[in-house]
Amino acid sequence: MNPLAQRLERLQSYLQQDPGNPDLQFDLADLHYQLGQAEPARQALQVLLQQQPQHIGARVLQGVLQLHANELHAAQQSFSQLLAEGLDDPSLHYNLAYALMLEGQMAAALPHAETAVTALATLPAAGPLYINLLHHLGQVEEAIAFAEARLRDDPQQAAEYALLANLYLDDEQLDKAAAFARQVLASKPDDADANTVLGLLALSAQHSTDALSYLQQASRSRPHSGRAAAGLGLLALQQGDLSAAESLLMQATQYAPTHLGSWQALGWCQLLKQDLASAQQTFTHALERDRNFADSHGALAVIAVMTGNLAEAEAATRRALGLDKDSFAARYAQVLLLQSDGQADKAQALFQQLLNTPVLADGSTVQQMLARRL
Repeated sequence: MNPLAQRLERLQSYLQQDPGNPDLQFDLADLHYQLGQAEPARQALQVLLQQQPQHIGARVLQGVLQLHANELHAAQQSFSQLLAEGLDDPSLHYNLAYALMLEGQMAAALPHAETAVTALATLPAAGPLYINLLHHLGQVEEAIAFAEARLRDDPQQAAEYALLANLYLDDEQLDKAAAFARQVLASKPDDADANTVLGLLALSAQHSTDALSYLQQASRSRPHSGRAAAGLGLLALQQGDLSAAESLLMQATQYAPTHLGSWQALGWCQLLKQDLASAQQTFTHALERDRNFADSHGALAVIAVMTGNLAEAEAATRRALGLDKDSFAARYAQVLLLQSDGQADKAQALFQQLLNTPVLADGSTVQQMLARRL
């Protein structure tokens, strides 16, 4: 018999002899939790909290069970109340940060993660959580610096290798991204992050077969991966299957609603389908998430031209170019505006210039740029 199961039998026997013993009751709840028996753990905690409502261990375990049951608001309240009462334990900060992150409250989670990483020796999971939060908040350089320092201190921290591959990809350090991803796959071939990174790099290089293989594996390993779904969506877009591309990109925005790149790709897919109403809704949503992202303004300018609202198109184009003079969407809107003004030759020349001009310093095309930003 499993040693934990044997211990459970003994505890139940002891409690029959001493049913009011709070220590035994807490040990029973904790043991049920360790055995993955959530409901018996809850029942044991309920008995204990009726006897001792302020029992610290029981209240902490209650929050953990709420977190595991995806009762995020209740878990936040449990951990926040304990912290407010002065129980300043790093594990509480970690659990609260994790609950907040799952609810998409990245900025609120970050200070608690910063506290949690002060106890990395006993709380190693705080490192990846902190790196992920920095990444989500766009603090890529800070996340890279922290992850690299972690690996210098402890090269065995495997989780940081996969996270760094993602970070290097977003920071345009493509050789490092590929190297770290391959290092992860050497020992963990089904790792979702590493497969996603290599899939997006293959997509960027237009190696469709490799891209499909990596991204499908990433999706199998992490079925709700926004980046993997977005990569598969771009691959479908590359192959001309607009319906499949739209479906996959919509999944990506559902799985990772804070990720702007997925919204941008979805909007352009809808534009290619001539579904202007959906595209406008998508780019408007992207703009609500970041009003300083030039290509959202530029894409809305494109839609304005296509729907005959030339004054709004000109205004949106100016806003986009004011934020980024090289915005592809804004420059494409300029092409359409020239065409609408009867300047077809000038429009065609500008469009050819757009097609033939690299959008990144390494010579990458628009599609390659989109793949890297997912």
